[in-house]
Amino acid sequence: MHKPDGFNEYWDDLLAEVDSVVSDWERIDRAQIATSRGKQWKVDWIRYSSLDDIVVQGWYSVPYDHAMSGAGFLWLPGYSYGTPPPDDSNLVAGAATLAINIHGNPPDAPYLNPAGKRDYILEGIDNPRTFIYRTIVGHCLCALDVLSEQPEAQSGLVSAGMSQGGGLALLVASLDRRPKICCADMPFLTDVRTAIQISHSGAYRTLAKYAQENPQALETILLFDSLYHADRIKVPTWISAGGKDPTCRPKTVEKVYEALASVDKHYEFFPTSGHVFMPEMNAAYEQMIKQYIVG
Repeated sequence: MHKPDGFNEYWDDLLAEVDSVVSDWERIDRAQIATSRGKQWKVDWIRYSSLDDIVVQGWYSVPYDHAMSGAGFLWLPGYSYGTPPPDDSNLVAGAATLAINIHGNPPDAPYLNPAGKRDYILEGIDNPRTFIYRTIVGHCLCALDVLSEQPEAQSGLVSAGMSQGGGLALLVASLDRRPKICCADMPFLTDVRTAIQISHSGAYRTLAKYAQENPQALETILLFDSLYHADRIKVPTWISAGGKDPTCRPKTVEKVYEALASVDKHYEFFPTSGHVFMPEMNAAYEQMIKQYIVG
């Protein structure tokens, strides 16, 4: 599969920039508790330095019955200016979860889809170096540094997310060798050429309209299309699609799944599901962590 021009050089350049960021983080006791499936988690806030001198924030949740060392679960957000709250979708037995806000907003910023209102998919898209997703991916990679330094996350790391978070999880697993597992549910930014033709997503429609008159926009976003990263992902990978998902259509997800280099991969199809969390997703995360990380 022919990759976008300058693909390897672009990502090598970003990785070098990420490597130059000094790992500087602060963990803040917020005296918060989350409950999921009969268990309780202690929730702190974390702040860390990232690209462009931006301070990124997120919440970090540890089960009260957590072993001294377990898995570190990096949960990446959907298309929003907010952060997903700690709940059944991202609190996993055997893992400490770090969920970041990719825009530098507080961890309790409202988690709402801004498509058609305050869309950011076109921000800086006319130049690959100024595109917002370049900074976002950098924040995700820096988050791995932070998570890897938490004492509760020393057994191994997981990159995970749903929708935009699923697409970002795939990119993280492509660009960084530290995650031992990748979990990408109903991922966004997959097979973008097809997606902008068949998706009902407001963000994809915004992109499609702009790219008609500005071809460079499509060339930029293809650098972030997980279809071109799939051959670099060699860790066990779970990926899912919903048969009635209007946003991340199964056709696009299946194409990325087929391109994954991992020999240990699983595709879960939910025939009657829309673009929503399914309990089977969390069960799969827990099983994979048991199988590949904590034993």
